[in-house]
Amino acid sequence: MSKRTIVSMPGDGIGKVVLDEAIRVLDAAGFEADYVEGDIGWEFWRSEGNPLPQRTLDLIAEHKIGLFGAITSKPKDEAFNALSPELQEKGLVYASPIVGLRQHFGLDICLRPCKTYKGNPLNFIRRGPNNSIQEPEVDVAIFRQNTEGLYGGVEWSNPPKQVYDALMTHPKFKQNFGDAPVEEVSVSTRIFTKKCTERILRAAFEHAKKYGYKSVTVCEKPNVIRETSGMMYKMAQEIQKADFPEIELWNTNIDAQMMWLTKNPENYGVIVAGN
Repeated sequence: MSKRTIVSMPGDGIGKVVLDEAIRVLDAAGFEADYVEGDIGWEFWRSEGNPLPQRTLDLIAEHKIGLFGAITSKPKDEAFNALSPELQEKGLVYASPIVGLRQHFGLDICLRPCKTYKGNPLNFIRRGPNNSIQEPEVDVAIFRQNTEGLYGGVEWSNPPKQVYDALMTHPKFKQNFGDAPVEEVSVSTRIFTKKCTERILRAAFEHAKKYGYKSVTVCEKPNVIRETSGMMYKMAQEIQKADFPEIELWNTNIDAQMMWLTKNPENYGVIVAGN
């Protein structure tokens, strides 16, 4: 089998350090690969007006594997001011290249495992009875939706008339924000689609079934964000009932979930959430 070619993307700051160390670990583990560097990050935004050049997307499309370090993202005005003068006249708007990678290649499911290992000094600990130190076994798999939700990038400041008029058809917008001048309104949308929501829910349940987890927890806020969070939980109920009845389905609001994870993380198996 020929060696893999991996597109290494150090990016900015600590990314340049951690990527070198990651490759060193892979080499030490006997993982054979060739590496070709892809341009990404703040330097290319400043000099080219694009933190994710097309040439990097082409490299990843060719070799199928990318290894990414870290990038710098800054607020809109700071990003604009960082552009070289000749680029500031072009009306460019900074967008996070990591979000761009996810959306371009359809990388909508992010699996983030969290597991304790015996002897690891960084394992989770807590106080128990009689001031004892407890070190519970933690094995949590978190599925995060990567391309939709608030990270979708559909947003406006001083929204155009068509958008503002559409918002005004919603009773709550009209009641709570209808008196605000349009130039004082900023809107960031939270978009969920059934296609991507079903895909991540099924991936979470299939992971739980394959690796013996007893529960899948939907971590959202359906009691307040009723349409998007509510859709995700309703779909989870339907999928669990139809295809995974042996796996428990829990619904926990995200604020309460953070409390329980810092108190009793060993109680959880697979957690699935929006972006």
